[in-house]
Amino acid sequence: MQKYRIGRRKIMQVIEMKTKLEERIKALEKEKGLLLEEVKQLKELVGLSEKAKDLENEVNKLKSEVKTLKDKIPQEFLQELSEFASSIVKEEEEEEETLGEECSSCDEEELL
Repeated sequence: MQKYRIGRRKIMQVIEMKTKLEERIKALEKEKGLLLEEVKQLKELVGLSEKAKDLENEVNKLKSEVKTLKDKIPQEFLQELSEFASSIVKEEEEEEETLGEECSSCDEEELL
């Protein structure tokens, strides 16, 4: 009878160890999934950060190039060019206002 009790106790210990190992495996699998997702998100973040830095460098180089080129142009010519560009913008805005007024009057005519 005692051998039976010892055998049964060993079986119960084995079952308990198996249950603990299964629980540990589930917990580790869950943690692994979370860590894999975190790694994925962090890699995306690193990639976006590198892309932003590269674009920032490109923009800074272009700004520097624009400044260098503007410095090579006589100042009075730049002033004339700026005034010319302003007059073009003003004309375009006036045209848009005129078209807007015409379109709104068209809408009013359709309502009648």
